[in-house]
Amino acid sequence: MKYIAALFQILIISNVCLATLSPPSDKKSQKGVKPQEGSRKNNVLDRKLVVETPYVKDILKYHATYHQETSLRNFKNTILGYVTPWNNKGYDVAKIWAPKFNYISPVWLQIKRQSPHVYIISGLHDVDHAWMKTVKQKGSVSDLKIVPRLLFENWEPADLKAFFMEPTSITEQKALIAEVKKTCKQWNFNGIVLEILSQIGKYIDKSVKFIQQFGLEMTEDNLSLIIVYPPFRGYPSDEFFIQAFNEIYPYVNAVSVMTYDFSNPQKPGPNAPLYWMKLCLEKLIGNEENPSKRSKILLGLNFYGNSYTANGGGPIVGTEYIELLKNAKANQVISYNNNTAENYIEIKTSQGAKKIFFPTLFSIQKRLELADEFGTGVAIWELGQGLPYFYDLL
Repeated sequence: MKYIAALFQILIISNVCLATLSPPSDKKSQKGVKPQEGSRKNNVLDRKLVVETPYVKDILKYHATYHQETSLRNFKNTILGYVTPWNNKGYDVAKIWAPKFNYISPVWLQIKRQSPHVYIISGLHDVDHAWMKTVKQKGSVSDLKIVPRLLFENWEPADLKAFFMEPTSITEQKALIAEVKKTCKQWNFNGIVLEILSQIGKYIDKSVKFIQQFGLEMTEDNLSLIIVYPPFRGYPSDEFFIQAFNEIYPYVNAVSVMTYDFSNPQKPGPNAPLYWMKLCLEKLIGNEENPSKRSKILLGLNFYGNSYTANGGGPIVGTEYIELLKNAKANQVISYNNNTAENYIEIKTSQGAKKIFFPTLFSIQKRLELADEFGTGVAIWELGQGLPYFYDLL
């Protein structure tokens, strides 16, 4: 009977918690921790919350608080923030902290070749004009630009060949560019973030001239073009991307480098070690003291984390992280690895032990300092995944 009663209680609690990743918190371990939320007179730096090894209780207590002056910028270089339709919190973050951003990129659009010289942009049903208007009004001081991400998605081999290899490829490319520019004007976009390099396979070496032409034509209409770029991973293709960057950056507004997802469930570990992020910058910049080149780079900054178990695991966002922390002792410390400059914690749950890598104020500050040292901007994937007090650092 005791077993049945205990099982019944667990089921009730699980339903209330909407099937969170971890069991309910131990009330004894969290005694005295009362979460706070909303604006404060001082930012996290002034409140001495940016520490190398924070206590669990301090994250639980203060993560939802933030500086009341949401328009003040601590990081002076370019900031891009991605927003996804599947994470509505990102839309609210963009509205609250709009003045801190130079670009907001909603992940809305895909483009495909329908027939010769005819290109169709899908995803426009996700466009929220009221939200765009609010964000632009609040971000007017920093001249905020809305630049939706445009993905080359599921192109057929024949379409890729026609676009990059056939005698009429130049005409095909101009037709696509024209369709993008028309859409930007019709929907009041300030440009796009183009994700193409991971989608076109063996035609990757043909992409440089296309991107150069794309950038030139977008500039003619005062539209921005930002390119999503792979990080350095030790692959044979890395040398191509290093050289291609030198040919691409003069023609685009920025290059958003995906310096995250360093680890995965098959190879658990840190989300984005600082030494690796630094290596990626060094590879792209080379020995050049070129402020224009450096400023075009947006260092990828993850606001999500990963929770690993003996059987795998996967990504988690801020709300899931907070629920997991409720299983830890209030006075437990979030560990810090000097080599990777990342924080982690190990927590025991009913599903077994979990090792959690999630950004902290300290780890984010270290990465902002790296970007500042190299003269680059940052690109955050993605708004709404992190914790509210992260934005004090921007």
